[in-house]
Amino acid sequence: MAATILDLSREYAAPAFEPHVTLAGGILGPAREVASRMADLARRIPPFTVRLTEVDFLDEYFRCLFVRVATTRPIMKANKVARAVFSLEKQPAFMPHLSLLYANLPSDVKERIVASLGRRFELEFKVSGLHLYLIKSEPAAWRRVARVGLGL
Repeated sequence: MAATILDLSREYAAPAFEPHVTLAGGILGPAREVASRMADLARRIPPFTVRLTEVDFLDEYFRCLFVRVATTRPIMKANKVARAVFSLEKQPAFMPHLSLLYANLPSDVKERIVASLGRRFELEFKVSGLHLYLIKSEPAAWRRVARVGLGL
């Protein structure tokens, strides 16, 4: 995935970033409080498997091109618990995905990219921990500030 993201970022003059599936975003608060809540969240979620399904796109910068994640019971429950722990219940519906490209591109360009990659993207991986990132401006400035193992 990392190689695909890097290739696309180079070809379309877009930012490169680490492959990731965002469980919850928009988390605000003092660093110690957020870290404490993250540890609580991680204790409440057992390790689970993520299954990638198909390449898709939206007319949004951060969801320009992505691979959908199967909405299995474990990932949806993990998001529900994260929403409760961080008081994010009012956020829009969770659409689990793994982004491939952050950009503003016309639909026909995105369709060509999907055709070159292939629509189906069958891949599974085990999630054994959560990473907390400090998000400021562009992805190059994002910094991981914590990692916590699941179910500990």
